[in-house]
This record gives sequence, structure tokens and C-alpha cells, in this order.
Amino acid sequence: MALSLTASLRPLLTLGLLGAAASCQYAPERTIPDPLPETLEWALPDSGTSGFLGVEVRENDSGSLESLSFDPGVRVHTVTERSPAAEAGIQTDDVLLEFNGQELAVPEDLQALLDGFEGEAPVTAKVQRGDTAFEVKVTVEPGAGPAMLPDELFVLDTARTLGAWGTADGAVLVARNSKGPVRDLPVGTRVVALNDEPIVSGRGLVRRLVAMEPGAKVSLTLEGDDGEPRVRTIGLLGEGRRVTRASVPILTTYTATADRSRTSFVLLDLYVISLLRYSREGGEKRFSVLRFFQWNTGVGELDE
Repeated sequence: MALSLTASLRPLLTLGLLGAAASCQYAPERTIPDPLPETLEWALPDSGTSGFLGVEVRENDSGSLESLSFDPGVRVHTVTERSPAAEAGIQTDDVLLEFNGQELAVPEDLQALLDGFEGEAPVTAKVQRGDTAFEVKVTVEPGAGPAMLPDELFVLDTARTLGAWGTADGAVLVARNSKGPVRDLPVGTRVVALNDEPIVSGRGLVRRLVAMEPGAKVSLTLEGDDGEPRVRTIGLLGEGRRVTRASVPILTTYTATADRSRTSFVLLDLYVISLLRYSREGGEKRFSVLRFFQWNTGVGELDE
């Protein structure tokens, strides 16, 4: 009787051990299509001119890899001699909090505000030096020097909106995932405020979004075709996941990349030989039965 009971439990014990050894791995699914070139041409018009301030700025981070954090404003890295910034008293390591009444979060915010200046324009900048904040008057000069940053077409937000955002009088949506939070917004939609806070660049919008909790509700102020703003509430992307690896030793193994560009599946893997192997890379599919019978379908692609 005892022998019969042990024999009947053996398959269950085997399955239990296999289940305990099984593994499963997840990764976020973040796929955003590339904007069409013609979309960029009309959605992101060339500003034509760029005002010269005479500073090189960087993100205002803590500077510590162990405790990395980002604070408001942009930190001044260098100041050009005899530039408008130098004449206004701005120094290296100062933090520019506001420029012309707009809060700054990333260097692209400042560049976006400088774009389009024509003629000498006096503006007010809010500066923090150490623990002291003060305002200075600075006169922006037109085209007196190179732009601070290379032209940036768009920034991908793979964490909150699954959208690609460019800069043109705010943040411009130039591409979006069909299942993302902004899927109902037409390409070319211009966001000028987030939760009533002004937005001046695509990277500035993305920086503020990723600092928010996944799944949070936010209000976007959109500029309509008639120039009248309207408010749209969206829910930011949560922590969705898709399986990138799942295995039960000997029985089966499945692996995939987060963007689904590559997948593979093995059935009854005995290491020396397997019953079935399947893999896909791009449009090419590979099949192998008992390792002896192999064939490919689709179009193979060579990596550069």
C-alpha cells in the first residue's frame, strides 16, 4: 500500500520540482513609432533665429551617482566673457531658476526661450547662488553667437505617455503609440501647460512627466487650431509588463526582447537535442525539429 502511494505521488513531486525551478522574467513594453519626416517639417518649423545669452548650462542634478536627484532650474557650466550673461553678473555654478517669467527644468527649456529673439530684448532672470535667490536684468542679443545645443528633433517618452515630443512654442506631439495615453491626440498637438504650469520644450514636458507617479491623472493645456487653449485630462502609463523570459527546465523555454523584435521558443530541450526550436528576428523566422530538420522563412536582415 505504501509503495503504491509513493508511486502515485511521484509524478506530482516531479511536477512540483519543475514548477519550483521554473522562472519568469518581465520587462516594460515601450514601443513608439518613428515620426514621419513630413510630420516633422510642418509640426516643428525652423525658429529662424536664436538669441545669444552667453552661457552653457546643464541639468541641475545632485552630482552623486549614489543619490542622484534633479532639482529645479539649470546649472551654469560656463559663461562667455563680455557676453550678456557676464555683463548681468551671472557666474559659473549659478542656477537659473526662471528666464523671462518661465520656470526652467532642462537646458532645452532655455534654448526654446532664446529661439526666435529678434533685436536686443531685455528680460529678467531668476538666479540662485548658494542659498540665495535673486533677479538680474539681462539683454539678449540676436544671433551674436552659436546656439547652446544642437538641433533636437524630438524626445521619446517611453515611461508615461508613449509619445515623441518636439519643441515649437511648447511641446509638440510628433508620434505616439496607438495604445498609449495620448493615442487620441492628433499628431501636431501642441501642449503649452502641464497641470497649469507652462511648458516651453518637449524635453521639459518629458522631464516633468517622468517625475510623476505612474498612472497619475494630469491635465494638459492644448493650443487649438483657433489659438484658443483647451484642457485635456489623461492618465499616465502605469507599470505595465510583458513576459521576456519564461522557462520550465527541460520542458520549455521562451525568451523575447521588450520591443518584440526578437523571440525564441524551445520545446523539450535535452541540451544535446530538442524536439522543436523556433526563433524570430525581425521578419525572419527559423525552425528546427530534432536539430536535423531546419528551415527559414521571411526576409533575413543583416545588422550593420
